[in-house]
Amino acid sequence: MSSLHASRRALASLAGALALGFTLSASSIALAGEIKVGTAALNVDADGKLTDAGRQAAKDTIPSQPGEEVWIVHLWAKLDKGAPGGLNIEFHGQLPDGTGYLAYSTAEEGYDGGKYLSLELELEGSKGFNKNKTYTVEITQQDDKGRDFKLASGKLKLGWTPPAKEPDEPSGEEGKEPAADSSAQDALDSISGGDAGGDGDSAGEGGPPPVAPAGKKGCAVDPAAGGSLGILVLLALGASGTIRRRR
Repeated sequence: MSSLHASRRALASLAGALALGFTLSASSIALAGEIKVGTAALNVDADGKLTDAGRQAAKDTIPSQPGEEVWIVHLWAKLDKGAPGGLNIEFHGQLPDGTGYLAYSTAEEGYDGGKYLSLELELEGSKGFNKNKTYTVEITQQDDKGRDFKLASGKLKLGWTPPAKEPDEPSGEEGKEPAADSSAQDALDSISGGDAGGDGDSAGEGGPPPVAPAGKKGCAVDPAAGGSLGILVLLALGASGTIRRRR
């Protein structure tokens, strides 16, 4: 009986150890680092911890620059047991068949070993990124034996912003001054007597009537009309004298 009791105690101890190990493992997973992204620097407190306002401002999707495959990403991370030294920020994509691949990786030198990290990244299509695609972001670090440890992870989707619409260009008819009304201009010409600036030699050209020379009194005879009128007067006088002589 004693051996059976001892066996039961051993099994109970093993079960307790397994339960404790599972609890520790679950705790380590729950305490793993996290990554948040935004279109602007996320608000943090004096220690670098993300505030409630900063967490609310975090985005799942980062829009591109208008019409360009360029994304400005403000990243905040809580790192799990990081050590002073360099960090690797990795972006992992997934092929249509489900196969994962490393799309892009960049190094962040001079990490001081703090619990929180804030930085700005510029992602470009030329670096392997595609619009409307989701990537897994991981921050890793190597130990002195060259082994990679994941310190934080998160998700990021790159959106697309169409280019700004350019204003419509005016047509060829727009911007021209309206043509003058020809009928109105003709009426003005009729009132003024024709085009201004004439030499006044002919009627209807806008010139003033001829003025009698100064110093002469009496009626003035229009040279244009006086010639024919004078001849008629002389003929009439001549005929009158002839009749008188015959009498």
